Amino acid sequence: MGIAYLIIGGILMLGGIGLLIYLLRSFIKDRRHSAFDKKLFVRLLGSIGLLALGGGILQGGINVVSHWADAMNGGEATMSIIGAVFFDAFFALLWSSFALRFYKPDMDAKQLKWVKICLYGSIPLALIFFLLLTEGVADHLDYPLPNGFYINGTGIGWTYWDVASSGLVIHWYGVCILAGFLTAYAISDHKFYQEFHKHGILETCLIVTFIFGILGARIWYVVGNWNGDLTGGRTFAQRVANGEWWCIFAVWEGGLTILGGAIGGILAGAIYVKLHRKYVPLTFALDTIVPTILVAQAIGRWGNFFNHEVYGQEVYLANGWGWLPKFISNMMGYTLTDGKIYVPLFLVEGIVNLIGFFVIAYLIPFLWKKYRAKGVLSGFYLIWYGVVRIILEPLRDPHYNMGTNGNWSIVNSAIYIGLGVAVIAFFEIYEFVILPKLGKKKELANEKVEEPVAELEEAKVEESKDAK
Repeated sequence: MGIAYLIIGGILMLGGIGLLIYLLRSFIKDRRHSAFDKKLFVRLLGSIGLLALGGGILQGGINVVSHWADAMNGGEATMSIIGAVFFDAFFALLWSSFALRFYKPDMDAKQLKWVKICLYGSIPLALIFFLLLTEGVADHLDYPLPNGFYINGTGIGWTYWDVASSGLVIHWYGVCILAGFLTAYAISDHKFYQEFHKHGILETCLIVTFIFGILGARIWYVVGNWNGDLTGGRTFAQRVANGEWWCIFAVWEGGLTILGGAIGGILAGAIYVKLHRKYVPLTFALDTIVPTILVAQAIGRWGNFFNHEVYGQEVYLANGWGWLPKFISNMMGYTLTDGKIYVPLFLVEGIVNLIGFFVIAYLIPFLWKKYRAKGVLSGFYLIWYGVVRIILEPLRDPHYNMGTNGNWSIVNSAIYIGLGVAVIAFFEIYEFVILPKLGKKKELANEKVEEPVAELEEAKVEESKDAK
């Protein structure tokens, strides 16, 4: 029966997704109509309903096949299925509204207003029902949770942070980083569309920044741990001395630092925009793109959750952490005695980073309108993230502090703050001190050129009169 539920649920979900994409794509490309009629509205709702129904049936099948249903009480089973139904519904509504909001610029104003309400209202509702779903199944999952999956000669299976796997291995850490990167790109692309009325300006830049971001993250990690860290393993210096020079590039072994990745990506992206998108002011690109890195980092940090790493000190769950969703507290405490967990620093940093994005991208521009130079928002990103890391680093489990003395990340955070202050000072001085002076010099130069020209014209007029 469970297999039948899986098949039926999967078919209904795929059908709902396919129909929804078809309807949205057709309406967005149709320039003859700026508003959807009642018939299209009903079809859109029907496709979302079909998707949600399929999600509920699919979750029921998962509960049966995995034997969770045998141990679940009525409340847990209900939470899992209702959570799946409404999470799928509101998640579909979220992306449908997103597509209409940002890819149908000529949409009817009245309908656009409702689309915006659906877009921003569906975000918390999707989150609430996702948490409801996880509360239903959390106590029946096996911990640690898989940190990815493998494909090899024996088939397809789950991978775990403490077990080596062979073949093609896809880690959730990499998926989380990529998801965060694409989300930041989508936000930036929309803001570029608002300014230049064109999507895709940053597509090639996306690839460049991703590559150099990974390189920067790896270089920063290798430099910080060249002589080892507090885990006591073989150092990069020892491995290179033994001929294992390739370990410097072995990102599949683990070891990326967000601090280095951000710097590498920002520098590469800035150079690319300056050379290949000359119609885009560099300061606009910096103000638009750099703050979205906080969103990418908030999503990417979930990779640490699945890898069961970079967590904080041991605490009792009852000491202020009872608000955590069960699947997080179970994952953070499965290796500890009952009642204890590791502080989920990935979640704390993620929440603070999301707050930082909205503060830098929206609150600062709203409050600081006069004498705010273009480009300074990128400096605020550096300061915000530097402060966040300098506060959170001492709270980490010491094994995850970088460098032989564990202070490498703190030093980097201080560098971030210093760079941020320098960036803000540079753009403020350049726009409000240097540019005005250059403008005055240009005016004076033009006046000096115009004076001899005027005198020459007067002389020609006099000569003409004398000739007559």
